[in-house]
Formats: sequence, C-alpha cells, structure tokens
Amino acid sequence: MQLLGERVGIADFRVQAGSPLAGRRLGDLRMRARHGVTVIGQWNGGRFAPAEGPDTRIEARAILVVAGAHANLGRVERMATPLRRYGPIVVAGHGVVGGKVVEMLRDAGETVIVIDERADAAVDVVGNVLEHSTLERAEVRKARTVVLALSNDSAGVFATAVVRDYAPDVRLIARVNLAPNVARLYQAGADVALSVGQVAGQILAHHLLGEDAVTVEQRLKLARVAPGALVGGHPWQAGIREKTATAVVAVERGSEVLVEFDQSFQVRADDVLFVCGTTDSLDKYMREYRASPAERPETPAATS
Repeated sequence: MQLLGERVGIADFRVQAGSPLAGRRLGDLRMRARHGVTVIGQWNGGRFAPAEGPDTRIEARAILVVAGAHANLGRVERMATPLRRYGPIVVAGHGVVGGKVVEMLRDAGETVIVIDERADAAVDVVGNVLEHSTLERAEVRKARTVVLALSNDSAGVFATAVVRDYAPDVRLIARVNLAPNVARLYQAGADVALSVGQVAGQILAHHLLGEDAVTVEQRLKLARVAPGALVGGHPWQAGIREKTATAVVAVERGSEVLVEFDQSFQVRADDVLFVCGTTDSLDKYMREYRASPAERPETPAATS
C-alpha cells in the first residue's frame, strides 16, 4: 500500500468473524461519517472486489482495503482485527531477507524468536515451520505477529495455511516473490503479503511496529489528479463510486492534506485530489470527470 505524506495512507485489515464490521452493509456502517475513512474494496477468496456503493457487504474473513488518516485507520484496525499488543515477533526463515528483518526488529528493541531448519547462533528454534511441534516450541500462539520470510512462494503458501490453522488470531505477514501469488497467500490466511523489496526494507519494520499504515494491495493505485469536472462539487458526492469504482480519499489544498469534509465543502480549481482505484477504474474516472494528472509543485533551487 501507499502513503500520502505523513497524514494519510491506505491499509488493509482482516475482518474476523466476530468483528462488528462482518456481514454489514457499507450504507449501514457509514464509515466515512463515523470514522473518517473510505472503504476501497475487499479481498475475498483470492479476488479483489471494489466497494461499489452502500449495498456492498463486508464479508467475514475478508481483507478490507481502507484509506484515511493514520489515526482513523488505527480505529478501523481495532474494529477489524483484535491485534495482540504484547508478545514476541516470530520470524520463520533466516536467509538473506529473514536475517535483515530480524536485524531491523532487534535494532528497534523488539523481542524476536527465529525459526529455521538450519542451526545458527541467531536461530532460536531449529525445526520445520510446517510442523506443529516447531510452532509450539516457538510459542507462536503467544506471538504478536508471525513473519514468514521463506524463499519459495509455494512453501510460503503452505506455511501460511499451517500457521493460520494453528494460530487463527495471530497477525500473519508473508513474503511473496511473484505478484500472482499474492491472492494465494491471502486465500491461505495471510493478513499481509509483502514483496521481497518491501520485506527487506524499512516498510516492514514500520508495519510491524505500528509507525505507518502500509498497503500491499497489488492492483490498487493512488492517483494525484486535478479536479476537472468536480470543481464546485463535493469530494464524496453521489455517483463517483457507482460510475467509476473509485473514491476520492483526500484533497490537497495549499500545504494541507484534508481527509474529512463537512457538507458545505466545495472542491476548488487549484485543489489536488487523491483518487484511489484500480488502473482501469482510474482511467474511467479520468474520462468521466475530465480529470488530468496533477502537476507536482517544483522544489525551489538551492541558493549558494
């Protein structure tokens, strides 16, 4: 997922069966009015479905993709997934990527339990992550998060299913090498699937430590666009989602990024809109509202 500066981001959450969101219609939940967030869509059964309007129903165990201010995303996460706020982070796989993850987390002061089949000074539990006895020795059910940093996507999918079955409530992050396997990992029970570059980078540490909301939805994009035909209108006016399967999630006005709008708010000609959707739906939005990519402000040249 992407970040919009320091204030706004897109994040995804697993909706547990007992969540107050499960089985509810968006029109009844009124997520924008009550929580200041926009539901973009959901992964269910390995497929992504954009939220098309108030009749869209949130499915239990789906991965919900939501945009909004970081504080508001935190509220949604508390509703969607009762995350464990204590316990170690278990990392399965201590190769190049897993080793880097462990190093970053330990540098941040986190308690980390490392699982690997090869004995090493940095490995706490030697064993196969596919075996319940290994998961038991690593105390996976007491973990705050499990990170599967396996080098093979097929093994990652299998391990995801095993860990999800063994510890249904643990937050599960899986490394993925090939984009088409993202859906397979979600089907198997992953909460988050990150590419090799993301797993190896600081984004993972931010995600685990709660510093940023990070999105991993491979198909979604955030476009920074000029307002076009929305000048004088409201960012959340009726018809945008129904016509284009996109959503305006923020408005840049001068030096501010606005994410909440009262009924009297009107889009100005010099505003910049942040619109979220798939590549196809964004193309449809640009045509429907005669919008164009917004120019980025020039950075002042340094003076000597």
